Amino acid sequence: MLTASDIQKLRDLPIERVAERLGLSVSRGRARCPFHDDSHPSLMFRRGKNSYRCFVCGAHGSGPIDLVMRYLGKSFVEACHWLADAHNVIVAAQRQAPQPPVKRTTPQIDLVHLESLIAHPVLIPEAVCFLFEQRGIREEVVGRLGLSSIAHPVPMTRNLNDGWFNAPALLIPYRDVEGRLLSVQARYLGKEPEKPRFQFPKGAICGIYNLPELRQLQEGEALFLTEGCSDCWAMLSAGHKAIAIPSATLLKTQDLQLLHRLNRKQASLNLHICPDRDAPGERLYVELKEHFPQLVRHQLPEGYKDFGQWWAAQNVALLPVTR
Repeated sequence: MLTASDIQKLRDLPIERVAERLGLSVSRGRARCPFHDDSHPSLMFRRGKNSYRCFVCGAHGSGPIDLVMRYLGKSFVEACHWLADAHNVIVAAQRQAPQPPVKRTTPQIDLVHLESLIAHPVLIPEAVCFLFEQRGIREEVVGRLGLSSIAHPVPMTRNLNDGWFNAPALLIPYRDVEGRLLSVQARYLGKEPEKPRFQFPKGAICGIYNLPELRQLQEGEALFLTEGCSDCWAMLSAGHKAIAIPSATLLKTQDLQLLHRLNRKQASLNLHICPDRDAPGERLYVELKEHFPQLVRHQLPEGYKDFGQWWAAQNVALLPVTR
């Protein structure tokens, strides 16, 4: 059993070092937040308090144990053991006989309720402006993905105490390969800066977006790996097959495993990427290239940060290709 002294050792580990061990890229006390589709480093680390806080989605915690629990989905005890192993901290529990696994209770997502929210998609004026006027997304893509929107806050579950989606907002369904609903993400479209830009119901796992696309993929057909939903919508609007990794700092083991399974099934998947023109985007490309040597890189023209921005400005599907 972990002692109070053991736990304090782990709480005293520098949170920035722990974040880097988890795979986050920390610079000047900031990193891209792994808990939402972050385009800029909005996760701040406070060395004095050894804590973290995201000023976009509101994710926060009081120390390294909390960060590991949230990022890896582990229980308190599991997070402590992970920290001890990762940072060579000797704790009493490591000298004892193995303990039975701790049973965890994961918050249940109310899929019936979420299905009711998106069953009859509607686009409020703010959604129309964002999708069509600002991003240039094709109507066919919006309809195929089942994007909807809300003008007023709605509960995330039928239990009104489980949190509410802010409004106005887009409602973005996340589905598995077979098309079954996994969760719904809300993207806030309002003008109140203190409200988080992205929200997931408690217990939701932010994984690869647009997985049903894999069922439509033909042998040898190009599949683009994009960063975030909006880039995925732009790539689909350009006529390509595409799925989205939540962010450059949130490439999880299970996501890589899924891609590897598909790669084996199709005997070398025809993968493409148009990485963001920033350091995290470059690191994402390098990491994916290590796993999938056949990955083809498409270079954005100067002056554009990501494919979504380029698509909105140009509204054409041609890009120079480099291998």
